[in-house]
Amino acid sequence: MPLELIVISLMRTSKWINVLMMNSPEDDSTGQRRIVVTSNGIRWIEQDFEQFTPLGKFFEINTNPEEGLTVDKETDSETAMKISLLSINDEALEKHTVNVVIEGVHLQLNESMACGLQCSNCYKDLVDMRRFNCIRPMPIYTLKPTKYFCSNDQMHSTICEGDLYYALNYIVISPMILGKRVIRNREHLHCSRCLQLVGESLGEQMAVQLFVDTLFVSSRSQHEVGRLEHLFDQLTVSQLMLHLLHDAVPISEEKTRLFLKTVRSDGQLHYMLLLVDTSQLHLLRSKLSLSEHLNSTNGRRRSPKSYNELEPEPKRQRLSDIKPVHEVEVRGFRGCRISYHIFSSDEQLAANDELIEQWHKDGTPMLRISYAMMMDLHRELKINETLVAKMERSTPDVKEGRTSYIIYHN
Repeated sequence: MPLELIVISLMRTSKWINVLMMNSPEDDSTGQRRIVVTSNGIRWIEQDFEQFTPLGKFFEINTNPEEGLTVDKETDSETAMKISLLSINDEALEKHTVNVVIEGVHLQLNESMACGLQCSNCYKDLVDMRRFNCIRPMPIYTLKPTKYFCSNDQMHSTICEGDLYYALNYIVISPMILGKRVIRNREHLHCSRCLQLVGESLGEQMAVQLFVDTLFVSSRSQHEVGRLEHLFDQLTVSQLMLHLLHDAVPISEEKTRLFLKTVRSDGQLHYMLLLVDTSQLHLLRSKLSLSEHLNSTNGRRRSPKSYNELEPEPKRQRLSDIKPVHEVEVRGFRGCRISYHIFSSDEQLAANDELIEQWHKDGTPMLRISYAMMMDLHRELKINETLVAKMERSTPDVKEGRTSYIIYHN
């Protein structure tokens, strides 16, 4: 059976690549296929055809059989290898890589729309129906608005009563329009009726941060009430991660930390602890359904240099003996490698209290995101966990956390 998928991972500070080659699980021809690594690519050879993945424009592969290749796992459906590199062409790698840049958060609310804000738990009015004079995104990417409003630059330390700033899962407004509808407990703001935590005070009466996932928004008619978070355009997991990394805390040259918190609608607290490698992850991945591509093309006949120099090729071959060679192109993606824990029940939180407390003591700030955001992030991590386990031949470690990738897509 033909090769269905090839994935190659590279940490940019490393001179090794992890390679995962997958074919149909129905294929029982493991002994009938050969995988040959050359200095400029990888050949997948079967009885009637050959597939070649050209990598010469990205890497110079070490073809020394004693140090250049390690086959760690081979089954009927997949082969995992570790291949040594002599050099990396950074320019070519960048040229053939999808470029994903951070994008702003978009709120479907403007100055012509009158609205009020309510507690999502008890529907108490927190902000009376009004129009804001100026609605704009936060000037910097952060989940900690104190970086902007409470900085040493006094020019933007206060907020006007008619202004509203917004960012990832929070808005910032003037404390003057809240009045006595909230109870202040140090920097925390609680709904005065049900005591739900709805936000935080920024400085001494400078501004207040309200969490979007704790608010309902009502229109002038009072008949249209919905979650404020639904007025924000949904972010992809790639964009979510790029935003979160702006608040990551370095703990060494190799690692940064993110401490995420959310609260489910029934009040259940969730924590996610992320340990992110600072070295950039690069992935090269083939298109899906390679077998369909194989069947729809006649293939180009070529003879890439064999890895095994001791195997002489015949000077002449009959046309019927020449196997069609199908080229498998790969595309580059950036990403990050993450070790993580997620605690989603009281039992899990209690069992890991020491770890959570240690992160607090180490000064890792807690960042609140919405429940939907955390579930999207967890879903992506779980999906890629399997890929990492296959590529890196790793097993989950309860103490160190699970290992996964976030791969950046447009």
